Amino acid sequence: MEGLKGAQMHPSSSTAPSFATGFRQIFYLVSPTETTFETLEEVPNYVKQAMPFVVFLFLVETLVAWIQNRTTPRFSNVVASGGVALVTQIVRLLTVGVEMTAYIWLYRHLRLVDMSWDSPLTWWTAFFGVEYGYYWSHRLHHEVNILWAAHQVHHSSDDYNILSSLRTSAFQRCTAFLFYLPLALMVPPAAFLVHYQLNLLYQAWLHTEVVGSLGPLEYILNTPTHHRVHHGRNHMGKNFGGTLIIWDRMFGTFHQESGPLVYGLRTAVHTWDPVWIQFHHFVCIWQTFWNTPGLWNKLRVLFAGPGRAVGKHQLGSIQGIPKVHPTSKYDSKVSMGWACYVLVHFLLALLTSRTIPKDLGVLATVGKLATIMWTLSCMAAILDCRPTAPFMELSRCVSVLGTGFLLWLSGALMTSQPLLTVMTLACHAGSAVFWSVNLMKSPNVTLRGKTLKSTS
Repeated sequence: MEGLKGAQMHPSSSTAPSFATGFRQIFYLVSPTETTFETLEEVPNYVKQAMPFVVFLFLVETLVAWIQNRTTPRFSNVVASGGVALVTQIVRLLTVGVEMTAYIWLYRHLRLVDMSWDSPLTWWTAFFGVEYGYYWSHRLHHEVNILWAAHQVHHSSDDYNILSSLRTSAFQRCTAFLFYLPLALMVPPAAFLVHYQLNLLYQAWLHTEVVGSLGPLEYILNTPTHHRVHHGRNHMGKNFGGTLIIWDRMFGTFHQESGPLVYGLRTAVHTWDPVWIQFHHFVCIWQTFWNTPGLWNKLRVLFAGPGRAVGKHQLGSIQGIPKVHPTSKYDSKVSMGWACYVLVHFLLALLTSRTIPKDLGVLATVGKLATIMWTLSCMAAILDCRPTAPFMELSRCVSVLGTGFLLWLSGALMTSQPLLTVMTLACHAGSAVFWSVNLMKSPNVTLRGKTLKSTS
């Protein structure tokens, strides 16, 4: 039986797949033979392996959109999507293994059926079981406000492209995983983990406007046309399937693409800050909960449909859906120089997050992760052209340099990833000098179209 050591949602990556195999995995074009394993330790990290292929698809999508004279991705939106994904990974570093540990415990102690790990029946049971669990999890995360607080992150982008799929919630997996636990009564953990990953991977390519109808496949599979409807603000509560659309057809939640779609949240976030994008609806719920009189009404704030108020229809019902008109997207333009500055610091944060030693202490890990999230918020402040951005960024750079100095005094500065450490300190030293000099010269730091003021 699989040990708890392998009870992670993202197991250690195996040998990278070939180009053809990597693309087949994204589209779920795999056979039971090549994706059947006896133990969790043998299951590849399909999600990690697929990231280069997802980026490649995004570049191809961007090229096709440019050729078709469609809207191409905006730099700020791309950075925000990457930042949201990074925040999610940061939170998962602190909770890794919890979900699979629960699944394994249930499988060991409460399973009702012993299914052979190498049987095609087991493979197909896991395929349909994961897809069915995903449908109901996804649907309820749209229909219950406290669950929507997590899932709304995925709908926060008013651009619709493959990188939009990176906008995943840092908290949704904690609740979504509950819908998969009944599978532990019969499906071996390794089989479940294979299909859990491939089901999510398949959904990446659905986030595009450059792919039209796929003909007869539209009757069975979830396709870009179906998923565009799901992301349209003017079609709430439709097309919840992951890889298949059959559950939506069976349970009355299917809607065919027709007419223009408006993407994003009904109440726009108006920021590129990935941390606020992750948390803002929880803050909204808390404020509403606190100001709503009566225990029953407070419970409805948590468990009724999103946007529901006392005495009003749930927004999930047709009577409560407001008429949605195309509106201008939130945007803030910065110069090429500022874009390069943001990109460099974002990439440093990304590299740092991927090189955190597994044996690092809890407090040190939390400190490093908090610094990464601080970096993402500061980069967003620059992209948002906030008046507080200069002081935020200067204080962050000085803090990083101060931490580096303390680590140098303790002899722990160059214990791991020395090249990345040197690059990080050099970049932050230069940035700190830049901000200090410019703030001393002038109270304002000018970007294209807007001015960042050092005083509010």
